[in-house]
Amino acid sequence: MPISMQGPNRTKNQSRAAHRHQCGATLLEVLIAMLVMSFGISGSALLMAATMQYNKTSLYRMVALQIATQLAESMRANTDGFMADAYSNSEAYSSHRAAVAVPVCAVWAKCTSSEIANIDKAHVANTLRMSLPGGDFNVLRNGKRADIWIMWMEPSSAASMALGTSSCRASAVAASGDQPRCLYLRAAL
Repeated sequence: MPISMQGPNRTKNQSRAAHRHQCGATLLEVLIAMLVMSFGISGSALLMAATMQYNKTSLYRMVALQIATQLAESMRANTDGFMADAYSNSEAYSSHRAAVAVPVCAVWAKCTSSEIANIDKAHVANTLRMSLPGGDFNVLRNGKRADIWIMWMEPSSAASMALGTSSCRASAVAASGDQPRCLYLRAAL
């Protein structure tokens, strides 16, 4: 009766040979697993970078909305200045605009509605320049409604992500070479 080489009757040399062959396959499996994990880690790193950029873009939109809302509330508080078109600002966008000197009233208790509007516009312009890269704004009065555009420059990496369409007023950006991101708000007074 021939002796079977499987099971408990295998010799020690045959077991070692099989074991050595299995160790090599395990090393190859580990290398393949490391390669797969490196792709996964690279993908996670890219995802984290994109997430951080989306967070920055979201922060810019939130700041723009807060400033637009603040401007709308200032217009509601000064309806005479709003109806006199003192809040209108239709200058072409420039990302390199300098800070604006805030005008003052000779006597605060006797400020005119136009003076208050100019103070509000200067505060908004300076807040935008400090809070958003290339921050600027446009305001148009349309009856008892205000159309407000807050404009800023996205970082170059975010601009390439195509985060939706820009809602900039065409005449505000046509003259400039800059292509800002815009937030549009219509406020009824």
